[in-house]
Amino acid sequence: MKIGLVFFASIILLSSCSRQQSKNAGSPSTKEAVINKIWESSGGRKTWQNSRYLAFSFAPQREGKTVMSRSHLWDRYTGDYRLETKTPTNQDLIVLFNVNSQKGTSYLDGKILADSLNSKEIKKAYGNFINDSYWLLAPLKLEDDGVNVTLEEPEIVDGTKLDVLHLTFGKVGLTPGDQYWIYADSVNGQIKRWKFLLQGKQEGVFNWTDYKDLGGGLKLSTYKQNINQAGAGIKFLNASVLTNVDKDKFTKQ
Repeated sequence: MKIGLVFFASIILLSSCSRQQSKNAGSPSTKEAVINKIWESSGGRKTWQNSRYLAFSFAPQREGKTVMSRSHLWDRYTGDYRLETKTPTNQDLIVLFNVNSQKGTSYLDGKILADSLNSKEIKKAYGNFINDSYWLLAPLKLEDDGVNVTLEEPEIVDGTKLDVLHLTFGKVGLTPGDQYWIYADSVNGQIKRWKFLLQGKQEGVFNWTDYKDLGGGLKLSTYKQNINQAGAGIKFLNASVLTNVDKDKFTKQ
């Protein structure tokens, strides 16, 4: 009789657990839960806090070929920055500045630019920093000041259920009228796609692929593929978190 009672009690317990699991599985995600999963898939908040030096090259692709490249090196703790690129006339441009003060020095083919030209290049370099780093780091910026996040209905993309976050902005950044939609795997939080509508009315949809550990556990997508144009996208070449950087990189060409 005791065996029968134990068996009966076990059936009740299993049935209760099954109902609870079913309830949890069917319960809708919250905005906070989705953001937390995205953080976890990227390596976590602490990992990002500990990632002091970030290096990457922003390289747009067309027909599978790199059309230009901007090389970035950032000391996140001090704001010191180094940007290297080529001008439209194929001259070497190096801009050494601080993203907080937006002051620094620009070199064109090894020569220091005069103040008026230097100011223009620093302004452009700052704009490149904002644009290029956002393409790489968007998963880590969902909780920044001035970012408004709302959770929309999930969507099925290529057979996978994706949670959808809609991002709008307060009076922050250079283009506060931009809007983004982040599509994250509902199970592991990895971002699979984003869609944007820029304040200049430009639209785009890009799949996020080629996830890599950049160093120290920070995991990010290093290729954003334009779904409407074969061979077009944004590659992040040599993206890495560095543990040490020669300070001269921020002060000398």
